[in-house]
Amino acid sequence: MKEKGYVLYKGPSRIDGEEIVVILTLQSTNIKTGNMAQLWIMREDTPPHIAKKQGKDISVCGDCPIKDNCYVVLFQGPLSVYNAYKRGTYIDNIRFTQLYKSTPGFNYIDISNLSIRFGAYGDPAAIPNWYIQKIAENCKDFTGYTHSWKRFPGLSKYFMASVESIALKDKAKKLGFRTFRVIPKSGGGLSNKEIVCPAENKSKQCLDCLLCNGAKQAADITITAHGARAGGFE
Repeated sequence: MKEKGYVLYKGPSRIDGEEIVVILTLQSTNIKTGNMAQLWIMREDTPPHIAKKQGKDISVCGDCPIKDNCYVVLFQGPLSVYNAYKRGTYIDNIRFTQLYKSTPGFNYIDISNLSIRFGAYGDPAAIPNWYIQKIAENCKDFTGYTHSWKRFPGLSKYFMASVESIALKDKAKKLGFRTFRVIPKSGGGLSNKEIVCPAENKSKQCLDCLLCNGAKQAADITITAHGARAGGFE
């Protein structure tokens, strides 16, 4: 049977030390991203929609200012992945090096052909930095965003700083980040060296674009607020 995904990490969140699980799923029908591998970051002990109600989602979302307007519908994709994890659907005890290929208790995987979206749900800042580095070094390419850019400026090596204003963009730029800025549906102009996300006019999917990799020498990105809760950005 073809693998559906892998449990990449179980352990303390870098944000608050609580137990989280990081799951990589291999297929996606997301129209915006295309068929990228997706990384899901969740509390290990609590379904995501319940974790949000109980305030436990801080472990994977930090102090994200737009949690209440997040476009991710927790009882859909995240809950489906969480339930599959609890059923044992995904392969565990993963290593990226061939040294473990025939070692009992470990499963060697090759992700060198995968472009990975960090954070289909959850902020990748919750993942220990050494493991972010492992994934980044072993995959083909990746995209990712963090609202924890003030607390973890070292993440500029990997991820875009998620911002909601020009003022926040300027602060993130001073810390070395490229930025991904949400513009209200009511409109707003581009700042210096910004471009509109190619997915907005459907010219490219993320899989073909891959500009939202913080390490790349490229423009900052903007996107118009979208999804069921886009009104919260007005």
